[in-house]
Amino acid sequence: MPDPSPTDELPLAGIRVLEFGQMIALPAATHLLGSYGAEVIKVEDVGPGDGLRYFGSQKNGMSGWFISANNGKRSIALDMKSDEGQEIIWRLIDGADVFAEGFRAGVMDRLGFGYEAVSRRNPKIVYCSSSGFGPSGPYAERPVYDPLIQAMAGWAGIQEQDGRPTLVRGMVADKVGAYTNVQAIMAALIKRGRTGEGSHVQVSMLEASLQFNWSDVMMDSTLLDDDAEHRPNMLKTYRLYQCSDGWVSIAASTDQQWKSMCEGLDRMDCYAEERFHTSAGRGAALAAFFELMDSMVINFTVDEVVDRLHKADVPVAPVLDPQQVYADKQVVAAGLVEEFNHPVTGRVRQPRAASGYFGLRWERGPAPRHGEHTRKILEELGFEKDRIDSLVSAKSVKQAK
Repeated sequence: MPDPSPTDELPLAGIRVLEFGQMIALPAATHLLGSYGAEVIKVEDVGPGDGLRYFGSQKNGMSGWFISANNGKRSIALDMKSDEGQEIIWRLIDGADVFAEGFRAGVMDRLGFGYEAVSRRNPKIVYCSSSGFGPSGPYAERPVYDPLIQAMAGWAGIQEQDGRPTLVRGMVADKVGAYTNVQAIMAALIKRGRTGEGSHVQVSMLEASLQFNWSDVMMDSTLLDDDAEHRPNMLKTYRLYQCSDGWVSIAASTDQQWKSMCEGLDRMDCYAEERFHTSAGRGAALAAFFELMDSMVINFTVDEVVDRLHKADVPVAPVLDPQQVYADKQVVAAGLVEEFNHPVTGRVRQPRAASGYFGLRWERGPAPRHGEHTRKILEELGFEKDRIDSLVSAKSVKQAK
């Protein structure tokens, strides 16, 4: 059974993170920091709290989506605009290593918790501002969600189907933003360890997606000289291949892999087309090449194609629906997905903590109810019982029932 609490062996053990955010881009980032051993305190409002609690499949008022981004956190609910709520936040800041906020530009400054104010109080703090468009520019104060960034950063345009742009069926811009937040926070913590100084890191979903997409999605926008040879963007013709009973993904990228695919499927007649013998030739006629691959697998079953191409050492995989992913042999053998009991939602299936990659296994603990740890955190901050009771009565804070 995994250890139920972080140990000193975990890479971020002893790091306290304050999270002021909702949905995915920021909470998913702090969730990952928590999986490396950081203590994460989720600061929510006294109203409905993080809206992600109510999206998608749920039980007893908590969604599976929320659990996936908030395991192991503690939740304190307070009124950030009240004097009492602000007093609590300042006390939390005094003991924090990371202050992570996910509001539009200017919101935290208006609340009194912008970087300048927070860093004066705690000069060693790493302050992360995660937003859609960043702190400046004509879009800085616009509301934004994942589909908007997909539309603006090349995601939708490269997913073109039948001449129409389409969205990736996943919160890719949010999650790329989350991982970029983690990288920036980690770098700032390393700098602090070297210099003793805090930092203000600012990450926008748009910037993160542009960085992520530039090498391939934007490959035609990199070389600017007139004599550069521009070839068709291979992603425009990326596809899956239909078998007699399902779909497969094949990546016969090298010259040898293409020859081996023809051999493995007993289709050396396809190899007779000399224009496809080299990667340059295949790249110059990708649409025709992919159509040829289509014709090669259509009469085989998925298992037959995967088995034949695996034996031929050609990269291949079956297309799994979401309900097949966690039962895949590799996922099971590597222990990538675990099951546990959540006190609110019951039995839950989740990916294992990222700290497993450090040779350590521990249970992060359940995702918190809204304001579940308000009273306990206030006690740790030195508030007396009577004061806490009065704060709850005045609705300056909220304690989960």
